Amino acid sequence: MAEPHVKVELAAELDRARAALARGCDAVRHDMDVATRFKASFHENKAAYIGGATVFGLLLSKLPSRKKKVFVERKTKDAVKETEKAGLWLILLEFLFKTFRPMLTSIISKQVTNFVKSRAGSKD
Repeated sequence: MAEPHVKVELAAELDRARAALARGCDAVRHDMDVATRFKASFHENKAAYIGGATVFGLLLSKLPSRKKKVFVERKTKDAVKETEKAGLWLILLEFLFKTFRPMLTSIISKQVTNFVKSRAGSKD
């Protein structure tokens, strides 16, 4: 069996090693707590963070916007002409619809009213 003073020394050394390990774990935990460190840093240097964010936002706003490039394949000129004609027809139809919308709305509302009255009259 080991001598008593050796046991006491080993126990003391074990306690010192456990304390050192606990201090090391606490230090690692403190180092890994980024959120708390960031909050403390922000409270200490509030003006620097706000100024940096303002400058960064200003720089981002001054960057030119990305231009989207559209490539059109022109296999034949007939396809381009057909597309142009379709576009012209759409423009013409839109103009006509906007022009005659009040008249169309009036006619449709009268038709719907007459239909509802005839359906209501037939159920009585």
